Amino acid sequence: MPRAFSTSATPPTRPEQLAMNNRDIETRLARATLVALVFYFPIETWASWGHEYWLLNPFYLIDLIAMGLLLYGATRSLRARPRPAPGALCAAYGWTAANGWRATWGRAFELRDGGHLDHGLVELWVVGGATLLSLLCLAWSFYLMVRADAVPE
Repeated sequence: MPRAFSTSATPPTRPEQLAMNNRDIETRLARATLVALVFYFPIETWASWGHEYWLLNPFYLIDLIAMGLLLYGATRSLRARPRPAPGALCAAYGWTAANGWRATWGRAFELRDGGHLDHGLVELWVVGGATLLSLLCLAWSFYLMVRADAVPE
């Protein structure tokens, strides 16, 4: 079949091609992280509003640390272009996913024990969905981190 009509893309075979593809993926992840922060910060602040010790609430502080790490990891990744630099972003997603895991299961156990959530069952679904998303981003950034070591300088 003539090349103009071929529908299959040739997979990257040279290390430079693979590095560029991974760098593009890393850039997309970093940009998506910055977009997510635009929502994460105000939503988490609103959800924490009115709780005891509001800004000093340990659960809110953990989220603030996650936001700071995500911001640092995303900007570090974007500023390192064209070199790969997914390590800080991977660590940020590790922290965020661990916090989300704790938050999701804490809410699930609260409901199991007959308690209630401040924002109803939707709170469990939103937190659980965000945790799943952060776990996927963790896996993605971990893959990029492992592949970054395989790229020649």
